[in-house]
Amino acid sequence: DSEVFINDKKTDNSEVFWNPTPDIKQWRLIRHTVKFEEQGDFESEKLWQRVTRAINAKDQTEATQEKYVLEEAQRQAARDRKTKSEEWICKLFELDSLTGEWHYKFADTRPWDPLNDMIQFEKDGVIQTKVKHRTPMVSVPKMKHKPTRQQKKVAKGYSSPEPDIQDSSGSEAQSVKPNTRRKKGIELGDIQNSIESIKQTQEEIKRNIMALRNHLVSSTPATDYFLQQKDYFIIFLLILLQVIINFMFK
Repeated sequence: DSEVFINDKKTDNSEVFWNPTPDIKQWRLIRHTVKFEEQGDFESEKLWQRVTRAINAKDQTEATQEKYVLEEAQRQAARDRKTKSEEWICKLFELDSLTGEWHYKFADTRPWDPLNDMIQFEKDGVIQTKVKHRTPMVSVPKMKHKPTRQQKKVAKGYSSPEPDIQDSSGSEAQSVKPNTRRKKGIELGDIQNSIESIKQTQEEIKRNIMALRNHLVSSTPATDYFLQQKDYFIIFLLILLQVIINFMFK
């Protein structure tokens, strides 16, 4: 309940590290102890009462002797259990097989909820928390299993259920799928090749039209802006060929 200071050796300055003000003392948890007559034989206060009495009386010899008596009794009990092949089962602690350390079984490590948690207390060595209301248990509806056709026939008394037709058809469908996929792949490849050839033909037609136009422009006098009859006929044939190709591969 006194102040704690920190001293800096370099600067020799002292600062307050802990100061239990009246406000802090007001929020201190109230200590509750079990009555001596209600404690079990292995409770610390009851088990070590003679050692505590000797320490308070400043009798170091008596305290050491009483401590030796308690520890020797524990060693003898351990030897007896080993002889009888009995295993000591701890009530409140359990051994971690990985770290080899003992841990408290009923440790409540969840965060404190000020809206629901009221007080935390210990009863029979178990840490418990008194809450305003319990968290409701959410029940999950069970999935109802719908019996299949085969199970219905077995339930009616058929000695040998008929084979499931869907399974056989499904397996056949699975065996057919790879062939159909190969056929589709081949057809798609043929279509792509045809499209590429059509594109090349269209490019050639465009080049021919441009070449014909350039030839007509270069061969026709500057004063004559009209094409001859054969030129119109060639252009008509090229356009007709383009329309037919587009219609066939549309």
